[in-house]
Amino acid sequence: MGLNIELIYRPVYSNTKLLQLADRVDYGVEVNAPTTVLRFIPAIEKPATFFNKIGRKPRLPQFSAGDLIGILPTESDSARFYSLASASTNRQLEICVHQHSQGLCSSYLHKLQVGDCIKGFIRQNPAFRPRLEQSSILLIGAGTGIAPLIGFIRNNHSRHPMRLYWGGRDPRSDFLYQAELEQYLQDKRLTQLVTAFSRSEERCYVQDKVLADAPKIQALIGDGAQILVCGGHAMSKSVGSAITHVISPLQMTLQDLQAQGRYLEDVY
Repeated sequence: MGLNIELIYRPVYSNTKLLQLADRVDYGVEVNAPTTVLRFIPAIEKPATFFNKIGRKPRLPQFSAGDLIGILPTESDSARFYSLASASTNRQLEICVHQHSQGLCSSYLHKLQVGDCIKGFIRQNPAFRPRLEQSSILLIGAGTGIAPLIGFIRNNHSRHPMRLYWGGRDPRSDFLYQAELEQYLQDKRLTQLVTAFSRSEERCYVQDKVLADAPKIQALIGDGAQILVCGGHAMSKSVGSAITHVISPLQMTLQDLQAQGRYLEDVY
């Protein structure tokens, strides 16, 4: 038709909440993997509303560990999504962010100081949840993929059997949530912790530890265990290959487990 058409997409995000950074813990700088745990609380919107004036405290939206938060960096109209490491019942909204060299949102988040505010909104992710009716839960991840997994463990108040396989670079620098995981081992919210560090003396990855524990994992899967995997695509592919090897004597495939809702992935 001879028309010059310019198409610009500007997504509209509803129900954004103002969140204030209450605490941050930094890891991984020494191994070139800067990663930060950020914990937010609800912030008071300005200008003050009638409810704020009469003293009603702002509240977090409802969410569960494993749900997502969409965050709008100041220089972009497009939201970035991060898995939540907490539930709203924990009274804080927690994420774990690796800073990418060219990452607009990760750089924005890493520059935040306690007291700074961001805007975000919740996107539910019900397809990535542990089923506590399963005989056991196997949590497998690497790097910031630990975020929803630590949330599941933190809220395992029934002490359901949960085992975590997790990979990092160096235990002296980026052992994410180390103190908290040790606490959960003591109070039985976590049944077993297996770590793999690629830049330590052992020089192995999380899929290597899965293969090393093949007989134990095979027995758990044969008894009905559910597996939840979170992390990067390359890691998830390697873990999938390892699990395929582990379950082959059971005459099962990864697709069988997926069809039964016993193998769930949240990858990026």
